[in-house]
Amino acid sequence: MRMKAMFYVLTAGMFTGLGMAQAEDPATKLGVFLGKWQTEGQFVGSDNKVETTLECRWSAQGSYLVCEQRVHISGGDHRQLTIYSYNAADNNYAYTTLADPGARPTSGRVEIKGNIWTYASSFESNGRVTHIRTTNEFTDPRTEVFKVESSDDGGATWKTMLQGSAHKTGD
Repeated sequence: MRMKAMFYVLTAGMFTGLGMAQAEDPATKLGVFLGKWQTEGQFVGSDNKVETTLECRWSAQGSYLVCEQRVHISGGDHRQLTIYSYNAADNNYAYTTLADPGARPTSGRVEIKGNIWTYASSFESNGRVTHIRTTNEFTDPRTEVFKVESSDDGGATWKTMLQGSAHKTGD
């Protein structure tokens, strides 16, 4: 009888402890991109390829994920710096990117659901709005598959523009 009572006490203590454990800090989801990555992609319907090297680290005080990228695309090399953050008050993720040194920054939201990150943006040209959707799917801790799609009908149909994958090469 004593063993049975001890088992109940220990079991109750374990479940109580689990219930009191703090939930994972949502900002840590950004850490999936930590380290060095090599990316290869291709524009759909063309021979144009994109290769990048990406390195992501936490900012000095640990509040932001900072990623610097070198992009090689036909027409030359480019650099970009992207800073990711989590806004606890609004429960969302945001990013700001400088496309090349001195370029005008762009900002937006990132939706993170499980292992899929989705970026949404749009631009207007000649009175027509084009929506852009980029997805990053982390298929395992060292592999990310990406796709960039566009829509000119308000998101009813999407056309893939660029797709590829990234592989983690170091920490």
